[in-house]
Amino acid sequence: MNAPQNTRKKRSDAGKPQGPRTPRKASPITHMDNGTALIALTGRHGTGRHLRVSKTDLPDLMIFTDNGTRLHVIDNGSGQVKIQIGGRKAKAWKHSTNPSDLVTAARFLVGETHGGRRIRFKDRNAFNLTRDNLEVLVPAIEETFTIDWQKAVAARQTKMQSCLERQTNQ
Repeated sequence: MNAPQNTRKKRSDAGKPQGPRTPRKASPITHMDNGTALIALTGRHGTGRHLRVSKTDLPDLMIFTDNGTRLHVIDNGSGQVKIQIGGRKAKAWKHSTNPSDLVTAARFLVGETHGGRRIRFKDRNAFNLTRDNLEVLVPAIEETFTIDWQKAVAARQTKMQSCLERQTNQ
């Protein structure tokens, strides 16, 4: 019995060396007067866009995302966009063995790890991660709650510390 022939077109660059992989560059940051910072995003869906973050949350976000190189803009095709963090730290945050696991930047900033809660944007803009724009939605009771930022920062830093320790032990 004859095997079916491959009818796929051969790539025009097949067999040609691609060259070394160029690492992502650190994201430039612009500080605003109103207590926020803008982080320039890169990549297919992020180029030309900026992520707005409260200045108090900026240092933790930059440490966890390796100066913005781990920030990804994910577009699911229906117009809903998510800003997610990838890499080993995100894998440790989710207690996952999947190296391609991502954590949403909003969930990271709030220090939220409970899967039954959602982080909601008051102005419906996923690029606005300022403290006054985020709230927690509990779908089971369909109620939103304001975030206690003192508790959120403590939870985030505790979780960050354990992720960084787990990464150095591997």
